[in-house]
Amino acid sequence: APREATARVCVSCRNALGESPVWSERDEALYWVSAVEGELWSWNLQDAPYKIVPRFGTTLGFVALRGGAPGSLLLGGEDAILALDRGDRAARVLAVPPAEGNTRPNDGRVDREGRMVMGMYNNFHRSGASEGADNAGLYRFDASFEYEELLDYRFRVSNCCCFPADGRMMYFCDTPTRKVYAFDYPETGKPENRRLVWTQPPTWPGG
Repeated sequence: APREATARVCVSCRNALGESPVWSERDEALYWVSAVEGELWSWNLQDAPYKIVPRFGTTLGFVALRGGAPGSLLLGGEDAILALDRGDRAARVLAVPPAEGNTRPNDGRVDREGRMVMGMYNNFHRSGASEGADNAGLYRFDASFEYEELLDYRFRVSNCCCFPADGRMMYFCDTPTRKVYAFDYPETGKPENRRLVWTQPPTWPGG
């Protein structure tokens, strides 16, 4: 079983739903989103954290680092994959997410080959038109924005997607199941050899 860890508050930002923290050595900054508020945050570990302008007017499922100049970021909005550069007053639309009913991008990480791995979120998984439906997929894409679905099954809420240093394993969970899985992750080809590594009682894993 995982060792017990104690968390402490580093940033009292009072996010409604903080998601997708990622550290940038290039920018010497930690980025994350407050998903339902549509806010992007940054912190250099010394000064007070701050919200990055603009307000996006959309739920933000993830933030990831883009190559290029400092502050170049990729964001997952409800209806668009967005680019933001330092000093921009508005994000640029790069592509639309995969067309899936009642879903949006949620959580994702860049793999060690520089490709974005992004999961989807059933907007009504608790109640509504698609309550309880496994209708969301996990996708990988590069700068061509040709989406490749990675798993042979669907789920409700993508979360916990991450890669260890060598990049040859992927962790992933469908939050409502409380189960975290590991997959072998080859440089080419899809994740394989799924195995259960943790079931979280009694709350839902995320982030």
